[in-house]
Amino acid sequence: MKEIKNFINGEFVATGKWFDKRSPLDNTVIGRVSEAGKAEVDAAVEAAQAALKGPWGKMTVAERVDLLNAVADEINNRFEEFLEAECADTGKPRALASHIDIPRGAANFKVFADVVKNVPTEFFEMSTPDGKGAINYGYRRPVGVVGVICPWNLPLLLMTWKVGPALACGNTVVVKPSEETPQTAALLGEVMNKVGMPKGVYNVVHGFGPGSAGEFLTTHPGVDAITFTAGIGENSPILRTWVCERLAFLGIKLDEEVNRTRSKADRFISTPDSRVAVAVIPTNEELMIARETQRLTAGN
Repeated sequence: MKEIKNFINGEFVATGKWFDKRSPLDNTVIGRVSEAGKAEVDAAVEAAQAALKGPWGKMTVAERVDLLNAVADEINNRFEEFLEAECADTGKPRALASHIDIPRGAANFKVFADVVKNVPTEFFEMSTPDGKGAINYGYRRPVGVVGVICPWNLPLLLMTWKVGPALACGNTVVVKPSEETPQTAALLGEVMNKVGMPKGVYNVVHGFGPGSAGEFLTTHPGVDAITFTAGIGENSPILRTWVCERLAFLGIKLDEEVNRTRSKADRFISTPDSRVAVAVIPTNEELMIARETQRLTAGN
């Protein structure tokens, strides 16, 4: 039976706790997944912190761009492996996943590599009361360790949509894929090793939400930012920890329940503290899948 392990500091790590990976087609068990506990999440965050101080943190933008392009190329070299894993996890038709999920999942690394190498810095002059004037300039530095919580519907595509820009900007990541769709996140660990990505830059921990890897990651004091796509409610520990307590960087996609009751979310989003960065992403990827499915169906 296939075993899907955590990927921490460049190594695949198993724990003593496993859960079944079931096919969405017929609910048969097609593998088992190693569930990360607090110790594994701690190790992943520590590895990500160490990587920021190692060779990764000393790389130029051009060097990071070369690595990200290599990651994209290697995903495409192993296209069939990623396709098989994505279809097994999601139950999608091969025609759909081969047209959208895998190509776009790889392309995200190239897209954000191209973006970051052309991002300018800012410089401007301003007057001062004493008449001497002043010079203002901006410089860009990584935020640090980014926790990446991924959904089940577009596992590779939406994961690399988060990981790509985070790495392009020099951050390190700890990814927690959906427990329903863990395979491509783990497979990407093999790609990272193949292209020579420094250890600790990309880490994966498997598990669930409360009392498992999801909660351990999103409440970890060593995590500097969170990007989150999934359903959240008024009492979500992610909102409570990151907006109400830590006042740090949080990127979220609001689910339909919270959108229907915007007053719940407004208490979190309408905050005067300038350190809070909340991005609300429209729920349009489902429309993209529906349209593509409709197109493919019409063509049969």
